[in-house]
Amino acid sequence: MLDIAWDRLEDFLSEYQEICIMIAGIIVIIILISIFISFRMKMRNQERILQKAQIQEERYRILAEISNDILFEYDIFSDQMVYSDKYTENFGRKATIERFAELKEEVQYVYKEDVFAFENFCKLLGGEKQKLEAEYRMKRSSGDYVWCYVCGQTIYDSMNNPVKVVGKLSNIDIQKREVEKLQFKAEMDAMTRIYNKVATKERINNFIKNSRNQDKHALLIVDMDNFKKINDTFGHLKGDEVLKEGVGHLKNMFRGDDIIGRIGGDEFVVFMSNVTSREDIVNKAKSIGKAFRKTYSEDGEEVTVSASIGISIFPMDGDDYEELLDKSDKALYEVKKNGKNGFCFYHEQKA
Repeated sequence: MLDIAWDRLEDFLSEYQEICIMIAGIIVIIILISIFISFRMKMRNQERILQKAQIQEERYRILAEISNDILFEYDIFSDQMVYSDKYTENFGRKATIERFAELKEEVQYVYKEDVFAFENFCKLLGGEKQKLEAEYRMKRSSGDYVWCYVCGQTIYDSMNNPVKVVGKLSNIDIQKREVEKLQFKAEMDAMTRIYNKVATKERINNFIKNSRNQDKHALLIVDMDNFKKINDTFGHLKGDEVLKEGVGHLKNMFRGDDIIGRIGGDEFVVFMSNVTSREDIVNKAKSIGKAFRKTYSEDGEEVTVSASIGISIFPMDGDDYEELLDKSDKALYEVKKNGKNGFCFYHEQKA
């Protein structure tokens, strides 16, 4: 019986062998076609991705060319900064900077007063913030410095790790200069070209706010004695000349870090920063007195002007402008009471 079954199987296979081979062939062809179609789809996807990347790159190139801004891309892992070609056009330096955040190269072209702002910006490039910005002055190949505004945005990967920062660097020198001009007009006394009353207070308070505990400063009120008599005797034009002459002496005597302001008709404030000794203050007070002491004569009339000076010390006599000014004013009163033409320290007149 087993033999009969085997014979029947052999007859079946013999009869349908060609059909089985044909079906197997069709299956193979279908598989090959599926593989080919899948391959072509992958190739087309890759072509589309490549095309999109090329379009994006071309778009970036066109934007970089037509924009006045300098575009940049910073790689956090390699510490590489790549600027657009306009960087080289504007600053005369290579557009790709290795080890950027280590401050080995770029910092030497930053204006010395703006190095702190530049260093802070470089620290933020590590991905601490999503958006970052800064303003600082950069040196051009011509040797001059221009104000720049730089802003960027951090890009994160799928694991939310910061990988890049992209952004732009803009030349804002013209706008900045205009703002500085307006600020200068707002802060300056129109006649003497030193700080006005409001700006004097703000500048000194800001300086004090950033002072350390061990710092020592002096605030001097300088009052021009007999100035009213100059106006009454020779007229206001002559009075203006005398004021300007006195301010000229103050400007020549003090450093750029010191603050000089006009707080009244014939009253000035001098803020001596980071004084090291009482002797330094005394020498300056004596120099002011000597420079201001002068006799003016015209048409047989004579008027002698001089300087009365009240002095207070930070932080001993006060820790803000208002308190120091009040103490200096009290010391000034003592000088006036004792005949003018001299100086007095607040803590000494109290004693």
